[in-house]
Order: sequence, then C-alpha cells, then structure tokens
Amino acid sequence: MPTNPSDLFAQIDKVVGDPRVHDLAQVSFSLYSANLGWLKALAVLLTAGFIAATAFFIAKTGWLALRIDRFEDVILRSDIPKKRSIKAWSNVKRHFFDGDDNSLKIAIIEADNLLDEALKLAGLRGQTLGDKLKGATEANLPNLEDIWEAHKLRNRIAHESQLRLNRDTAEKALVIYEQAFKDLGVLE
Repeated sequence: MPTNPSDLFAQIDKVVGDPRVHDLAQVSFSLYSANLGWLKALAVLLTAGFIAATAFFIAKTGWLALRIDRFEDVILRSDIPKKRSIKAWSNVKRHFFDGDDNSLKIAIIEADNLLDEALKLAGLRGQTLGDKLKGATEANLPNLEDIWEAHKLRNRIAHESQLRLNRDTAEKALVIYEQAFKDLGVLE
C-alpha cells in the first residue's frame, strides 16, 4: 500500500484513467490532511462523551450494583444478603419491643429500608421504595396493597414530626413487612 500521496494518485490514475477523478482524489486528500487534527479531536470528544454517558446511566440506574449483587447471590451462592437481612430484622424487632414512641418509629423506618434493599435484590428497579413498589405485582408480593399502606405510614413518620404512633398500628405495619420479607425469601 502506498504511503506517499503521489504514489496513491498514480495508482488511481492507472485504475481510472480519468483526470477528474485524479483531481477529486487530490482535493479530498488535501482536505482530509488539512483537517486531520480537528477530526481526531472530534473523535476523542465524541468517545469521551459516550463513555461519560454510559457511566452516568450505569450509575444512575444502579445497573452495575445490581449485577454485582446478583453475581454474588447466584454465582457465588452467597447468603450474605439474607444473613444481613435477618440481623436487620432482629434490630427492627428489638426496637419494636422497646415500646416507646421513638423506638416504634425507628422500627417502621428500618423495616421500610430493609424492604427497599430486599426489593433491589429481587431485581426491582427504581430510585425509591415507592418506585420499586410501582414495578412490583401481586404475583411477587401478594400483600402489595398492605405494603403500600405500611410505606405510607413510614412516610408520615418521616415527614410529620408530631405524629403519635401507637403500638397496635406499628405492630400491624411490621406484620405486613414481615410477610413481604417471607414472600421475597428474605425471612423464613
């Protein structure tokens, strides 16, 4: 393959034989040569932009974290998420049995956070627990409507500082969360 432009043009002349093609080739080559630096810079910028966009969407959707968790659970057959969930559920129950208003609120909030993690591990996508619940069906979670009510209670706890929570309401919510964890296979 010729590296010198005049050799390239000589080969084009042999094959085509038309001087207009030769002139067009020379103009094209000179235009390309004159703008090669700009073309390389544009290519680098476009590549960097696509890499940045890919990284942004991977981070924003949690795709990589989900794949790593699935790899650990399926390929490595890790029970770490289940063990962590059982320990977290023990903390929820401990707060519930403490019985004071703040402990009951903490129990509900921690149960809600645990459900968020369990749904993430189950493959439901979403930024918040509400988003994940919107993607759930009654086939995944038979008590989906009850879970929504428990989640609404958690939101009230988080946003209404003067909310008084009685033990019966907290117990009903925690029973709903516990059933959801059993349905998801987090608790037995």
